Amino acid sequence: FGGNQITGEHLGTFVEGIGRCAQLTKLELGFGGNQITGEHLGTFGEGIGRCTQLTKLELYFGRNQITGEHLGTFGEGIGRCTRLTNLKLYFAENHITGEHLGTPLVKGSDVVVYPAE
Repeated sequence: FGGNQITGEHLGTFVEGIGRCAQLTKLELGFGGNQITGEHLGTFGEGIGRCTQLTKLELYFGRNQITGEHLGTFGEGIGRCTRLTNLKLYFAENHITGEHLGTPLVKGSDVVVYPAE
């Protein structure tokens, strides 16, 4: 879905559908180069949190308008995926500062966050 004009409103509708996939175990999505903000990312995390069977999650959100303000909400949502053991997040070229990276996302998993390239 990269390089489009996807906004948070669209992202919320999309993740609502994904959240209905109760048996989903692996998910890899790319939303680079869109118009997604931190608030939208928080909503997205809450929706992904409904996929409680996830073991692997890779999300690409590079080149958006994400700030760190809602990373905590995003992390709390993903934290509901208690079986998650492999998490990769790509946030290159956004507006995230170091002060927002202190929120633990998922306990007991291999977490890789790529804030910049």
